[in-house]
Amino acid sequence: MNTDAAAKRENPADAGSRASPNARKPGSGSIWIAWLCRAGFEDDLIEEVSAWIQDRGSVTALLREPGMLLLELTSRPGAHLAAPAYADLVFARDQMQVAVQLSDLDTRDRFGPIEKQLDALGPLISVTVLAADSDAGKPLAPLVRALQARVGARANPSARTAAYVWLVSGTQALIGTQLPGAGAIYPGGIARLRFPREAPSRSTLKLDEAFCVLLTQAERDRLLKAGMRAVDLGAAPGGWTYQLVRRHMRVFAVDNGRMDAQLLQSGLVDHLREDGFRYLPARPVDWLVCDMVEKPAKVVDLVLKWFKGGHCRAAVFNLKLPMKKRFEAWAKARAALESLAACGHMLRARQLYHDREEITVALIPSASVKPGRTKPPQMKVVNAANGRVGRQRS
Repeated sequence: MNTDAAAKRENPADAGSRASPNARKPGSGSIWIAWLCRAGFEDDLIEEVSAWIQDRGSVTALLREPGMLLLELTSRPGAHLAAPAYADLVFARDQMQVAVQLSDLDTRDRFGPIEKQLDALGPLISVTVLAADSDAGKPLAPLVRALQARVGARANPSARTAAYVWLVSGTQALIGTQLPGAGAIYPGGIARLRFPREAPSRSTLKLDEAFCVLLTQAERDRLLKAGMRAVDLGAAPGGWTYQLVRRHMRVFAVDNGRMDAQLLQSGLVDHLREDGFRYLPARPVDWLVCDMVEKPAKVVDLVLKWFKGGHCRAAVFNLKLPMKKRFEAWAKARAALESLAACGHMLRARQLYHDREEITVALIPSASVKPGRTKPPQMKVVNAANGRVGRQRS
């Protein structure tokens, strides 16, 4: 079916004789939340949401499509239940609280019923139309564009609520709301960044997206300054090093492999042919970045060693997830990394648009953390490999 042509033929003016779509809404005591994620990670996101809810309620999947979920969160008697915030979840690309699920939309007029539901939401600062980033969602792109052109004019700058229309198929849609700033900074969590022609690999987009998504603008201004010093572990051929050089940092690229010649000619890169798991800098650096292919526990223990030893102030690194028990692997890593909160660091993580079977983690120092003072007098250290907790002296 040509959804673009079908969208152009829709005429709500003669819709009176057409059947009304089926409209379902959440009942009393329950919340409907829709999430977008990377296709294939739906079960991991459900597990993550269930772990967040714990014993306060139950989670029921009302809709499960590649890259899209609709979950019903139901509170237990006497328990207060709220939905997890977008920032609390790693496997979510975006989310909204669903007001209504429309199904059996008449293809001769899908716009009219959707606009009627948007009217019921009140004044809206914006309306964004999306489909899942999946093979099933791609054919809906023409319909997404046509509907966006129609409902986008509803924006009211004085309103506080943002509305979303997520197309599940050509005849089904989820409609809901989100407070400004409560979701992804890119629509649907899809960061369509330009690939620099000078970059030696497409992995460069992962670090670029990490800086955009996991750091605030104030943190980027404070922590990504020209003249800062960084170490890139597992650097070859230089995709992540490129992003640091682009920001005029001095980079120690650690890898036994070959580095891009143009990067080496920049005068900002020292190529060190050493083992990334053994290398330590002679003096502390501002940034540690790492995209090495290794088990998550081993990478986490490496990062803990760097911070515990005061070798870096901030870090961005990837954790390559196993084929099974991916959320469990992240939960163990998070438990270990949260020990660094004692140093004044903020832990943020997300499966970014440019990630695949991995997640990207950032450890960001608060403004009070000064160079050379990353290690507190005492801190609790959790070994990511075995989960044991012990005391380490400074």
